[in-house]
Amino acid sequence: MRSFFYVTLAALATAISAVPASVGPNSNVASVGPNSNVVALEKRAAAKIYSTCSVPGTIALTFDDGPYQYTWALAESLAKEGIRATFFMNGNNWVDVEKQSVKTPAGTKTYKQVIKHVYDLGHQIASHTYSHQELAGLSSSQVTTEMTKLEKIFRSILGKNPTYFRPPAGSYTQSTINTLGNLGYKVIMWDIDSNDWQYAEKSSLSKEQGYYEGVIEKDNKKNPKGHIALHHDVYKKTAEKLVPWVIKYIKSKKTYKFVTVAECLGNTKGSAYKTKQ
Repeated sequence: MRSFFYVTLAALATAISAVPASVGPNSNVASVGPNSNVVALEKRAAAKIYSTCSVPGTIALTFDDGPYQYTWALAESLAKEGIRATFFMNGNNWVDVEKQSVKTPAGTKTYKQVIKHVYDLGHQIASHTYSHQELAGLSSSQVTTEMTKLEKIFRSILGKNPTYFRPPAGSYTQSTINTLGNLGYKVIMWDIDSNDWQYAEKSSLSKEQGYYEGVIEKDNKKNPKGHIALHHDVYKKTAEKLVPWVIKYIKSKKTYKFVTVAECLGNTKGSAYKTKQ
């Protein structure tokens, strides 16, 4: 439920002294007359946090920390398999999206073009902060800056902003969640962690496979749960070896459907974005 707080246009101290004694800390409305110079400031609820899909039998493949040199080809290979994934992107992490370019199968592209290409293929674009700072250690104003700097980049590319967000390292506090709620975001965690970053330099997929199987094999074979799986598109092994195995493994179960995060939560693809700042 939305609540409303009242402050004077002249000064905060004046507003406090002007509020009747009957208006307590749990009140939503002050006794304000028609000639009052008091206005309402809207405060949104804390952001909702999701770690699994609410739609049974869905799998949302998610990729953090990009874009990077493997993102273009990975997005295309997924699309060719009929899979739409969700990419939680940064503005300046492994690369500076606004300044750098990359060689792709389609030639040299700016990273802004990479993001647009991923979007055009039907994948969901989501936020992962501008510079991949862990939010638990940041103030509300610092969190807001991290988010709005990236929003500006997304608007310049897509003409709109994502409404889905994943905190770097899964790090947040209640203050973080309150701030993200005020900014209109849904917070997305995960229930399958491939831990691909730990084994990026190892040739074997046995560890990553074990993390997947440890969750999927516990599902009801006929009515499986929905899952959000975490990977990173900044690793060659993930893009070229792990993802193909995941696709084959999940398809072999014949009871799962690959979808975006928005869809796995029962929402439309359009709900993944907002046009207003």
